[in-house]
Amino acid sequence: MSIVTLASFALPSAARADDSVDQLKKNDPTAFEWLEGVQEVNQGDQLVIPTKVKLADFEKRKSDEADSKSSRFATPFAVYSDAALDVDLEFEIGTYGSSEGISISPSWITLRSHSHASPLADITGSSGWGLLPMYYLVQYNDLQTGKLLEHPIVRRIRVSDKGFLPRPQNISVDEEDNGTFSVSWDPVEGADSYYVVFLNSTDKDGKTRLNPRLVASTNQTSWNSDQRADDEPQRDRTLNTALDAFLTVQEDSKGSSREGWLTDEELDRILNSKGTQVAVIAKKNAKISKMSDFIDIGNTLGNTPIRIASNAQRQLGLDRWEFDNLSELPAQIPVTMADGHTRMQTLVVDPEKSWVESSNPKTVKDPQAKLHVVYHIGKTRFTSSYIVNNFDPSTYTEDLQKLKKDQEVANTGYFASNLTYTKEVQKKESNDNVARTFPDTPVQVLGTTPLSKYIAANLMNGYTDISLADFKEATSSQRVWDALEEAKDQNGLVPFIIDANISTNDMVLHIKLGTTGATDQHLSPKDYSAQINSSADKVVADIIKPGMDDAAKVRAINSWIIAHTTYNYESLKRTDEIWANPDPKTHRLPPELTPDHDAGGIFFKGTTVCEGYANVFQLLATKSGLSSVVVTGDVTRTNGSKSGHAWNQVKVNGTWKTVDTTWNDGGDSGDPAVETKYLMIPNNDPLLTRNRVWKDPALKKIL
Repeated sequence: MSIVTLASFALPSAARADDSVDQLKKNDPTAFEWLEGVQEVNQGDQLVIPTKVKLADFEKRKSDEADSKSSRFATPFAVYSDAALDVDLEFEIGTYGSSEGISISPSWITLRSHSHASPLADITGSSGWGLLPMYYLVQYNDLQTGKLLEHPIVRRIRVSDKGFLPRPQNISVDEEDNGTFSVSWDPVEGADSYYVVFLNSTDKDGKTRLNPRLVASTNQTSWNSDQRADDEPQRDRTLNTALDAFLTVQEDSKGSSREGWLTDEELDRILNSKGTQVAVIAKKNAKISKMSDFIDIGNTLGNTPIRIASNAQRQLGLDRWEFDNLSELPAQIPVTMADGHTRMQTLVVDPEKSWVESSNPKTVKDPQAKLHVVYHIGKTRFTSSYIVNNFDPSTYTEDLQKLKKDQEVANTGYFASNLTYTKEVQKKESNDNVARTFPDTPVQVLGTTPLSKYIAANLMNGYTDISLADFKEATSSQRVWDALEEAKDQNGLVPFIIDANISTNDMVLHIKLGTTGATDQHLSPKDYSAQINSSADKVVADIIKPGMDDAAKVRAINSWIIAHTTYNYESLKRTDEIWANPDPKTHRLPPELTPDHDAGGIFFKGTTVCEGYANVFQLLATKSGLSSVVVTGDVTRTNGSKSGHAWNQVKVNGTWKTVDTTWNDGGDSGDPAVETKYLMIPNNDPLLTRNRVWKDPALKKIL
């Protein structure tokens, strides 16, 4: 390996600077000092940067300090694969000679595929700098003093083309009408095949890595995302199967309780990361080219369907395969896309391929024949079918033609991952008024289990008869009650629950809500929640201003609640007396007391107890873009007495902290109103740990 000593590190203009750098300079001209020109090195060259400063004496960056356990020294240099300086290649930094300087050597990054155990090519390392078209070397420290530079210096390095095939040129990506996409490029002289490579992935901590993966090898100058090997059968229930093996993280897996699986927060960091890029490598025998320019296909993958999102389909109640009438067929279905997100896609029936069971034609004598309605997703070749029991044998073809025409003009839409969806799904209300699907909600649903979220979403919409037939855990009355209790505690739009029971013959949960006598208007459960939601929206619009950080939002919400609320001591006294009576017939709150135990007390009367304070804080926080949960537990008051209590956890700039608006307002703590004493307190603060104990360990799944 030859050594390149860069004495002054003034770089000659050996090649034209890339346009992306020019654009970055325009967008943020002061962040970095970009040196002109491009330094060309040979594949086996080692860079040595002269400096008298030892690695131990360079001033550390914050990232070095955070990583101090694994790195003893500062890293005055870094090498990136992209002009945006997002993807750190983690090159090795070391000393050269006794005092000659710092050496920079590539760390190994290899190209692999799911079917090849051994590396197909060294993207960096092993034989030298590797196959990337450009490297970006960033200098963070002054080489004379070791101090951090105010504007780090960026130098571009390009590996000589000597020994390589020419790089593929004019790479383009085109989305097709059938739900696939194609990558094409100009032929390379001397090449007989090409690698199509995906680049970039994000780990659970949100760090983007190069991570090259071989998606296809072809002797053509184009490749389609639905391309199959000659011996691979066509599977009409999975689209773009060439990408299927790379789909390791999916939004549809949110809520999984499998041990060792990613949390929902980690999934979000990965799914919302930097977009995937595609590049092409030319090849002939053992000789290869450097990579082509990178093309970002993140948005393209978001438009590329893979398979039905089975978890979302189940929670939306769309996993039925048999319907009574054509009018009940869903208009859309959730589909997992190649970027891991889930989108609602339009169903389009196929009248020509739909059929009536030939062995049992529908006649007056035998009306039990079934209509098999074949459909596909949008314009793709994805094909499946539903069964319809009741149809007119003389007009069903025309009926399907009309349905197809209506479906073809329907729009597709984004499918939210937090289960607050179905705005773009046709809703079908059953004649018995029993809720059987996950309805649209005006605010994010919180809960630690799918069952509690499902119950909460229906209660927000005023449904008091809810089918639990799709939940195996509903056979346990304790698990249903736990889910019901959590649905009320964690969601400010859920009214107070007076009573609940399950009819075991049809697994329907019947709930009595305390809304009709709570106000002079005798509101229905649906209108009760709707008015609370409308009032909360007005408050948020009034107190949350553009540019507020998390802490400012928390202070604004805490102040508004205290200014508009009086603690209802009489309500607390009557509640304690009622709940102290063991007789189940009298162990229920009368309707006039229930608003103090949900968000209605503050919005309708201006009075409440701790539950209402916590519910309203959670509702306003969620609507303000904050992450907040309600905590229930036992507290010790200043007079030494113990009782149940409710307060909040809220995430402030990435850290969970405690807020107790009840005790900030005086409440039942025995203290005068202090407004900020229990505001954004660290959870290990003695002010909390000495007088309160959490009741619900399941909250750890949320926090």
